[in-house]
Amino acid sequence: MKIFLKEIKEKYPEFEIRNYDENVFFTAFNHDSREISENDLFIPIVGERFDGHDYISEALQKGASVSLCENGKCGQLGDLEKPIILVDSIREGLEKILNYSISSITSPIVAITGSTGKTTTKEMLVKILESKMKVLSGDNSNTVWGNARILSKYSDEKAVVLECGMDSKGEIAWHVNSVDPDIGILLNIGHVHAEKLGSIEEVFNEKKDLADYMERTGKPLILNIDDERLVTIKNRYNANSPIVTFGKDESADFRISDISVDSEGTRFHFHYYDNDIEVKLKVFGEGYAYNAMAAIIAANILHVSIQDCVEYVEKYVGTKGRFEVLRYENDLVIINDAYNANPTSMEMSVKTFSSMFSSPEYHRIAVLGDMKELGEVSEAKHKSLGELIQSQNFDEVYYIGDMYKYFSVGEQIDSADEMAALLNDRLTNLKEKKVSILLKGSHSLGIYQIPDFLNKLGAI
Repeated sequence: MKIFLKEIKEKYPEFEIRNYDENVFFTAFNHDSREISENDLFIPIVGERFDGHDYISEALQKGASVSLCENGKCGQLGDLEKPIILVDSIREGLEKILNYSISSITSPIVAITGSTGKTTTKEMLVKILESKMKVLSGDNSNTVWGNARILSKYSDEKAVVLECGMDSKGEIAWHVNSVDPDIGILLNIGHVHAEKLGSIEEVFNEKKDLADYMERTGKPLILNIDDERLVTIKNRYNANSPIVTFGKDESADFRISDISVDSEGTRFHFHYYDNDIEVKLKVFGEGYAYNAMAAIIAANILHVSIQDCVEYVEKYVGTKGRFEVLRYENDLVIINDAYNANPTSMEMSVKTFSSMFSSPEYHRIAVLGDMKELGEVSEAKHKSLGELIQSQNFDEVYYIGDMYKYFSVGEQIDSADEMAALLNDRLTNLKEKKVSILLKGSHSLGIYQIPDFLNKLGAI
């Protein structure tokens, strides 16, 4: 990528450019002033607790060739010699400039969104595609500015796979208008981010923007019709716009059946036309069947055979902190599923754990924590979680977080490191027994770090 300032001036005459120099160019997007590279375009992101405009001077000094800046904030910059592109909002400016900058990318771009499973679906799809072609993707970036940085690295890859998250109104629309996806995947709708958006219906309306874009542009949409809200999209979809559905529903184009979880992983069948295909995943949980199905469909659209799709998705081994199975000496198993938590993933985690360790020979311990950003349903969802836990007959239950008063099961613990110290003592007393431990809670609680804490304490 090499975009000259004169191209931006010609394409978007509405942008005022201070210190204009037609020979100036940028080769990448970057929103982190601490990691600036030569000839970056700096994106001053505005958040709840920070304002990237405060770091424009630093970014330019470190080598950025140009920066965006909102019109109302240009007065605070002082005397700068390098070009500044003045925009009404960072959102508008980045959308237009990013969309223009990637216009030369002819390879298909896949955009994945949903309340849960975005990262897993992305990783499964990349696993399949990399068996056949060079793929551009990223780590856990799911913001517009994060994906702008990923797209900056394009070097003739044959496919691009992006994860599209959101935590504010209009962000999915901003995403799709910026990156112009060729294939859209819409996984599910849950209470994630309901606190900021107001309700699960608002979450649905935001995620639906991906479907609306694919319908409007006539590009393929891959849709989970087992979700009670997403099925309404199918029922109203333009008959002339391509849509591929999946789920247990009898009407699904790719029908899932016979999902089971055991000590080896997750198995399921899917049916399309007259074919019945079995898939044996190395990861644990019913939700992974849906992630794998979406990945298989997308890869097949990109001309990978169904046989190859199944072969390579079966080689996917999961990600740290996402129902990660950690086995230790003395018959100790820790399930670290504490990368994040919401009602859907919490229920799947608890039920999958209970299914895997149903034998009475196991001493079962649950370490759970708050599910963040649930908004008005938070109290009810944490109460329901407590009821679920009571029905699963754990031997010990511990809870970290402020929502314990609604969860109200087991013992409340102040922090992850305190929990690790307690587990260190408990494991000493339980060394003659088989022990299984479930770790699940929102990322900010640090529950995912408990295995590392235990290792430092010498417990494992």
